[in-house]
Amino acid sequence: MPFTSIRSKLTAWYVLLLGIILVLFSILLFFFLSKRLNESVDSSLTLSARIVARSTQIINSRTPFPGLDLFFDQFMGFGRDKSYKIYDGSGNIGSLSKNFDGSQFPLSDIAYSAALKGGTSYETFIISDNHPIRVITMPVIRNGKLANLVQVGTSKKVVVDTLKNLAIILWTAVPSVLLLTALIGRFIARRALKPVAKITQTAKDIGSGANLSQRIPVPEVKDEIGELALTFNSMMDRLESSFSQMRQFSSDASHELRTPLTVLKGQSELTLGKERKPKEYQEVISSNLEEIQYMSKVLEDLFMLSKSDENQIALDYESVDLKLLIEEICRHAQIIASEKNIKIITAYIEKVQVYGDPVRLRQMIWNVIVNGIKYTQPDGEVTISLQEKKDIALITIQDNGIGISNSDLPLIFNRFYRVDKARSREEGGTGLGLSICKFIVDAHKGSIDIESTLGEGTKFKIKLPKQNLSTA
Repeated sequence: MPFTSIRSKLTAWYVLLLGIILVLFSILLFFFLSKRLNESVDSSLTLSARIVARSTQIINSRTPFPGLDLFFDQFMGFGRDKSYKIYDGSGNIGSLSKNFDGSQFPLSDIAYSAALKGGTSYETFIISDNHPIRVITMPVIRNGKLANLVQVGTSKKVVVDTLKNLAIILWTAVPSVLLLTALIGRFIARRALKPVAKITQTAKDIGSGANLSQRIPVPEVKDEIGELALTFNSMMDRLESSFSQMRQFSSDASHELRTPLTVLKGQSELTLGKERKPKEYQEVISSNLEEIQYMSKVLEDLFMLSKSDENQIALDYESVDLKLLIEEICRHAQIIASEKNIKIITAYIEKVQVYGDPVRLRQMIWNVIVNGIKYTQPDGEVTISLQEKKDIALITIQDNGIGISNSDLPLIFNRFYRVDKARSREEGGTGLGLSICKFIVDAHKGSIDIESTLGEGTKFKIKLPKQNLSTA
């Protein structure tokens, strides 16, 4: 189809719009030029008729001065492009220009009636060969009566020929301009939409080959096409990242759930292999319950992170006293830490108010402290401090555990990532706790940084904006 492409549609609309403009311009030009030429002819006839009318007053008789014809012919152009007739009050011809054919323009009833009332009239007559003659009929009034009638006529052939030539030019020029415009417009549209064709082809290549790493070259000119290319590339970056996360998520989730399911299946099959004592059944059920609780925790964390990716988690903001919140968390964490003889130390706790979701903040601080307990050797310690730094609240959580290598630090917030996978699995960790912490901190417009030395310990620095009193 010739008009299915944007290039063809743009060209067609451009040519159509230009065609309408040119046609309107041509019509207006023809109209105003015709009007101006006709007005010029009427003005010339009016001036000539007044001169002829005044000549009738030179003498008192009805016949003008004998030398008047020569004056009109030599100085006023009569006989060449103008002719005149002078009538008496009764409508009889009293004088006329040389070589004048009286049949050229008669005295019409309409003009005579208008003259009797003292009015001047203009008429157009067609003589042989479609030759138009423009005639003015002007009365000469003396003592309130019609003394003479003056008729002056001139050929409109020059006007007709001028307008005819103009029409030929317009009928030739307008189609030529439109044809040239269509060719140039199609060429310009093709060049302008060339980046769009590249975008289309790249999208097709990505769709057919599933190569999400392909990108569109961004034009140097920062126009709408350049913005489209940048937007497309940005969309592909997010899409590639999402696919990568989905593949990683599927791989990690299947790996995390495969182990407890295998344990559940193996223990169940082993238990059902032969009849056992009630105590043995209780041990198997207890072990299976632990695995089920682990899977429930994994699924719960995954569900939360999935909702966070789609911005579907609504936070309930309110004024939060971080000092009271940390002190409460530390009391509960001490119960877990006491099992490994680890001390929870609150080094320095200032009273700081922040504006946030107390449930999520509690979850975030709890996860970091519990993470420190997991990776700290028995008889170690986890230290927590809270300080007010200008417009932020700084929470520092430091342990003297196994530490994190420099190669592992950039990956610590990735989902299912564990520094010590065996120990984390034994401790019941899912590898999602720090990912959840990162989400909660980001949701509160804060930041979380890690400093760690392998074999010496790890320090978490959490910065949260202080409470905005105008919104609290």
